[in-house]
Amino acid sequence: MAICAPVVVAGFRHRVGDHAASGALRDVLEHHGVSWAPEPLSEGAVFGFSGAFDLRVRATPHGVPVLDLDGRSASFESDLCAHLGLSGEVWRSDDPAAGWQVLREELDAGRPALVRSDLRELDYRDQPRHDTRHTIVVTGVDLDAGMAWVADASFPDPQRCALSALAAARASHWGPEPVRHAVLRLRPTSKLADPRRAVAAAVKRCVNTMRGDTGPAFPHVHSGLDGADALAACWPQLPELTGARLGETLAALRFRIRDGGSGGALYRSLQARFEHDAATLLHSPQLGRAALICDDLSDAWRAFAAATETEDAIAAHRVAEPWVRRVRALERSHVEALEAHLAA
Repeated sequence: MAICAPVVVAGFRHRVGDHAASGALRDVLEHHGVSWAPEPLSEGAVFGFSGAFDLRVRATPHGVPVLDLDGRSASFESDLCAHLGLSGEVWRSDDPAAGWQVLREELDAGRPALVRSDLRELDYRDQPRHDTRHTIVVTGVDLDAGMAWVADASFPDPQRCALSALAAARASHWGPEPVRHAVLRLRPTSKLADPRRAVAAAVKRCVNTMRGDTGPAFPHVHSGLDGADALAACWPQLPELTGARLGETLAALRFRIRDGGSGGALYRSLQARFEHDAATLLHSPQLGRAALICDDLSDAWRAFAAATETEDAIAAHRVAEPWVRRVRALERSHVEALEAHLAA
């Protein structure tokens, strides 16, 4: 029997990340030397340069839960490449053989492969829930051992993953969207976009999204500042809408905002880091003010989540209401501060 030598990307550096996608992209960009300075781009800069900042609120009495949140656009990777002046596309296919071939092409060329996956299917994780937007970096495969090496933002060291588990994670059709064997095909260029243009493109994308000028329209889903308005409008009626499931609804919101990271606090924290970095890079007082407001916004989302932890669900709902209004006001103030930067 022929023995296939393992294929491993040399020199790949991995670190724990705050968020799967931004942490994975930070590692990949560092591997390719993508930065305007000797230091690699921070995870916050990677998130912010994508312009992925968003707020989507689904509010319907027929939903489980009645209220659900998300905080970033789905085109994170491709938008980041466009704003930085990189050649990159997210390749997708429903054909498992084609998906495996593209993954192997990246590894054989010495490039770490950033792929989408379903959390539950990854055998090195003890994860009961499906999430098909989890991003990992495949850095090597060993066909004879039937395993891959995976860099996952939640772990400090590379993880061993069975090729069968990796294939299942890349083929998953669970929510929020099918994975479709997605692979980022990144071809770094020798020269990055001008930093002023890159910051302007990212901030403009963020403002347009929050003003409701981009993004799909789904029933019961409100985007950007309309989402913050919808959250505030729905909040007083939440006990009536949820009935006995108010406590479950608050717990789900708390997970989204803080523990799961996707609803509010984490993305605002990453965005604030980007704005602080960009304000220093461009010597922009307007962007510095936006960064400080975004710091307050991230703290307000965390305080909102903390207020829902009271065991008495009715009391928790009442205590959290001022923080809902605070979040709504700060979301608007933050967008206005970004607009002031664009106008300067």
